[in-house]
Amino acid sequence: MLEVLANSNIGRLPKYHAWIEILIGEDVSIEEVDARKVRRWDALDQQPSRTFGDKWYDEKRSTVLIVPSTVVRVERNIVISQDHPEFRKLRATAPKPVVWDQRLSR
Repeated sequence: MLEVLANSNIGRLPKYHAWIEILIGEDVSIEEVDARKVRRWDALDQQPSRTFGDKWYDEKRSTVLIVPSTVVRVERNIVISQDHPEFRKLRATAPKPVVWDQRLSR
């Protein structure tokens, strides 16, 4: 959620966001990025992380890529490749509305 706020550049809380839960089975391929091994992973221009992600996507190395958050350093984000053959194994719940804490908009 903080990634949305940090990257949306709208200056206010989004009004109409929804969230879903993605169910990932044990037989789905997962890769995790070690940011220490990608020089300048957290660069403001995002070029190193985008280059890494583009290569991962093009090579179809895994269905799921776990990446470090650049907003909250101890958090991680999940990237999913819809073009990976295992994508069909993922399941999603029905969308639910995001309820933002109004203290975030002060």
